Amino acid sequence: MTCRHVTTDHNEIRLWIQTHHGAPARITPPARTGDAQLCIDFLGLSTPNLEHLGWQDWFTAFDAQSLALSYPDTAPSRGPGMWELVHRPHTR
Repeated sequence: MTCRHVTTDHNEIRLWIQTHHGAPARITPPARTGDAQLCIDFLGLSTPNLEHLGWQDWFTAFDAQSLALSYPDTAPSRGPGMWELVHRPHTR
């Protein structure tokens, strides 16, 4: 069983992404049929629908969409593993 860590801390997220050789990005649907989706590019892809973003733009969208990063508690040498951007739980 893999333990998961969920965070919204920008510094922690940036460090985790950079440690795993990723870059902030978003995917825009073809023909602009929907909203762009935030993602992390770990492969250095250069595809027509993938746009790399600066950290400030990425975190602005991340917060506006009430997202959090969920990732496995594994050693960095094992790669990023099964990470995902998830909706933050509503708090009062």
